[in-house]
Amino acid sequence: MIERLRSATDETLAFEIARKPREELFAELFRRYGKRIYLWCFNYTHDVDEAIDLSQEIFIKIFANVMSFAGRSRFSTWAYQVTRNHCLGELSKKRVQWRRRLRSLEDGDGGEASDTDFYERIDALGDLERVLDAAKDCMEPNELAAFVLHYREGLTVNEITEILGCGNATGARTLLQNARRKFGRLVRKRDSEDA
Repeated sequence: MIERLRSATDETLAFEIARKPREELFAELFRRYGKRIYLWCFNYTHDVDEAIDLSQEIFIKIFANVMSFAGRSRFSTWAYQVTRNHCLGELSKKRVQWRRRLRSLEDGDGGEASDTDFYERIDALGDLERVLDAAKDCMEPNELAAFVLHYREGLTVNEITEILGCGNATGARTLLQNARRKFGRLVRKRDSEDA
C-alpha cells in the first residue's frame, strides 16, 4: 500500500482524495508538499511562526478544495496558486494594519515627538512589516513572485504564466526581466553601502 502511494502521481492522489478522502492519501500529499508550501509561505512572510501558521491554513484549504483541482495543470501549479492567493491575502491584511499603525504613529498623541522617537516606535512594530514595505518598494508583487518561482522553485516561464495569470508567456518574461533588473540594482546598492 505504501509503495503504491509513493509511486502515485500528485494528480492521482488529488483525484483519489476528491473521490474518496482517506487519511493515508492526505498524509502522502503532506509528505510531498509540507516543506515546499512552508518555504513558499516563508518567502512571503520572512517569519518562521507565521509561515508555519499559513502552511497549516493552506493545507486545510487544499484538502477542503481538492475537488476544484481539475487536472488542467500540474497539481504543484494548483497548490502554488492556492498558497500564493492565501499568502497575498494575508499580506494585504498586514499592509492595512501596518498603514493604520503608521497613521496612528504619525498622528501621535498631540505632543511633539522627535524623529528618533518616531523611528523607535516604528521599530517596535516588528521586522515583518518593515520587510514587507521594503519588498514593496523594490519589486511589484508579481515581479517578486515570478522571480521566486523561476529562480528558487525552478518553474518554467509557461508555468509562471499560468500561476500568475499573465495573458501570455511574454507577460511572464517581462516580469522576470524587470525583477532581474531591480534585483541587480538592489545588490549593487547594498554592495556600495557595504564598501
